Amino acid sequence: QWQQWSQDIIPALLNPYLQYLQVSESLQVVVDSTVDHQSQCLTCIVHPLTICCLFFDCLEDIEISYCACTPAPICLMECGLFACSPVAPTLAVDLCVLEFMRTLFICLIPNMTAWSEALESFLDAQGYQLQSQVCCIHETFITRLFVITCMFLYSTSPFHIFH
Repeated sequence: QWQQWSQDIIPALLNPYLQYLQVSESLQVVVDSTVDHQSQCLTCIVHPLTICCLFFDCLEDIEISYCACTPAPICLMECGLFACSPVAPTLAVDLCVLEFMRTLFICLIPNMTAWSEALESFLDAQGYQLQSQVCCIHETFITRLFVITCMFLYSTSPFHIFH
């Protein structure tokens, strides 16, 4: 699987990713949220696929069709989603969610404000402005949310077996 990701899929994702960044103005503009990708290929066998997509506000099952010349990860990237498998993925994650997680890990420091700083930085980059910083009353909630987020990421990461 690693070889297919590194040699086939990741290089093929570069152009659709850059095009999506351009259309979405670096993920700051919401692009049509309906995911509707149906392969128009006339030379390959077209495969239907149902994929669970993780967005900020929901999990949504979508239907796409793909073929050998346009694999499912490329179809999904054209819709702003990153596939979690190089062949017939069952899960895809919205690029904005991935950008938030990247921001979280950049800001991650060994204290309880990392999550709120990442959230504030991410929302600021999206054009939102928070009225005030998180107060101490909400620290317990943020701490719990931070721990739950880290546990989820750790448990779903393919790299957690190496730690």
